Amino acid sequence: MRNPIENPNSKIENKLSRRAFLRLALLGAIASGAAYIAKTIEPIGLDYLRWMARGFTTQVFGSRTRVALATCATYDADVLAALARVWRDAQMPDLRGQRVVLKPNLVDFVAGYPTFTHPRVTRAVIQFAREQGARAIVVGDGSAFRRDAEAILDATGYTEMLARENVPFVDLNYDDLVSIPLKGGYAKMQKLFVARTVAEADLLISLPKLKTHHWTQLSASVKNLFGIVPGIKYGWPKNTLHVRGIQFFLAELVDSLPTRACAVVDGIVGLEGDGPIFGEAVPSGVLIAGTSLLAVDATCARLIGFDPAAIDYLNFAAWAGIGAIAESKIELAGEPRAQFARAYARPPKIE
Repeated sequence: MRNPIENPNSKIENKLSRRAFLRLALLGAIASGAAYIAKTIEPIGLDYLRWMARGFTTQVFGSRTRVALATCATYDADVLAALARVWRDAQMPDLRGQRVVLKPNLVDFVAGYPTFTHPRVTRAVIQFAREQGARAIVVGDGSAFRRDAEAILDATGYTEMLARENVPFVDLNYDDLVSIPLKGGYAKMQKLFVARTVAEADLLISLPKLKTHHWTQLSASVKNLFGIVPGIKYGWPKNTLHVRGIQFFLAELVDSLPTRACAVVDGIVGLEGDGPIFGEAVPSGVLIAGTSLLAVDATCARLIGFDPAAIDYLNFAAWAGIGAIAESKIELAGEPRAQFARAYARPPKIE
């Protein structure tokens, strides 16, 4: 018999109260878990969660980016025609009226080793930019090893080429300094000094040599950016920035560039093994171009038989959502990748 004073809604109320209790307990557990996560990642900071969320969004919902490949068998071939094709196929920026800074890789000259961007590739970009109506063209680099840029320019053939093309060279190691804010916080730096020539450009074209590298495995359009950081501020070979964690510092550079950037990679003759200086030449016969430096480098990695996800700076930058490196997010144009595939010898490990 039902108790006459029993509330008929008491069972419903009891169920609701249990649900409320479980919800509160769940919220408490989530709050405790969040507090635990925050505590355990405190050395990195709560930005970790922001990077992870942005990376997930980029990988899942981000649009595809285009990278193009063009055949150029040797430096004696028509490099300008190959450049025009790859520029068109990669849907590269309009150069009309732009102040363009070309950043080749002039890390050093060692006789018999293809360490630097060939001057015929840089000359082709100069000629193409001029044809396209660029307002001003400057070539610049800041070598990580040598303090004397003139010696490198003379040895590599750049002095003669630049004089013939009537284009100035700026040693970015000694250029005026401009402080730029760093957006990411990956390397725990708030600002970075870069060369004024780069900061005031309308477009920076990274012109690297396709190489292996004993610290980063791959040296291409992103690693080439080290040359915009002045040695007069950070020393030679700029190891004060390496110790920040080279993958984190490279992520800062890509994410915080003060100007638009794109890349054309000299893969006509690459370098394998003990890069970036003491490696063997590999005839690869290709120019690679794109507006996303990360996508270009991921494509370069695949061309030489490396997994982009196994390269620290590419893996971290993609994880943090700075750009995409997955094949599904890169639209290849121009010549087929298989035509240029090579199994480059890997660099020795640095202990």
